Amino acid sequence: MNKNNIEVSVVIPAFNEEKYISDTLFSLLKSEQQTQINYEVILVDNNSTDKTVEVAQKFRDGMNLRIIKEKKQGRGAARSRGFKEALGEIVLSADADTIFYKGWVEKLSSAIKGDVIGVSTSCKIVDSSGLNNAFFNFAQPTLMVLYRIFLGHYWLSGFSSGILKSVYEKSGGFDTSLQAQEDLDLSFKVAKLGKIKFINKPVIFSGRRFKKGLIIGIWDYFRSFTEAFVLKKKSVYLENLR
Repeated sequence: MNKNNIEVSVVIPAFNEEKYISDTLFSLLKSEQQTQINYEVILVDNNSTDKTVEVAQKFRDGMNLRIIKEKKQGRGAARSRGFKEALGEIVLSADADTIFYKGWVEKLSSAIKGDVIGVSTSCKIVDSSGLNNAFFNFAQPTLMVLYRIFLGHYWLSGFSSGILKSVYEKSGGFDTSLQAQEDLDLSFKVAKLGKIKFINKPVIFSGRRFKKGLIIGIWDYFRSFTEAFVLKKKSVYLENLR
């Protein structure tokens, strides 16, 4: 494919994602997305020691896939490298343990127009207990709306969001020193430049984030948010799941 024809780039940071990356990339195959948009998928290998890259290479025939390596460890650094390498006018952010519905690329891309410079979606889990699934799947989009009410904008979720690359660059991009909350940090900067739209159509991501329990998992996100944006710490940490 001619690089000049690429309209959208999908960036996926990955650190030891051998178990999950196959399902993620399968959902992003051209045959699965069923769109006329010319898009590329950029997998950022963040020093994986398992077979993440080997598994990913099997998908080259079904999509325009580039695999690049970012030696600086961390979510901020990996996402930043992927966005820097992106050729599309629109860049979509994804996680390596997330399954994307048919038309995800087109739905997010088409939402970015007019005064909308960024878009974010909800998510759900299906691999925990029935009670945990139900609670989380209700709470997650509800928290997105509450966040918008109290902070004035939606956040650009790392697992499923999109932005004009020109706006991303103008905002200053991801903070490469951040190991957690890099997506929220970017959202605060982007919200100053235009409107972020929320689409309540969930992607499916892994409930492994809540392997110690749903409450503990949610608390970890709340703790890291408080440390990063209230206490202004730079050493905020979440277990590196991707």
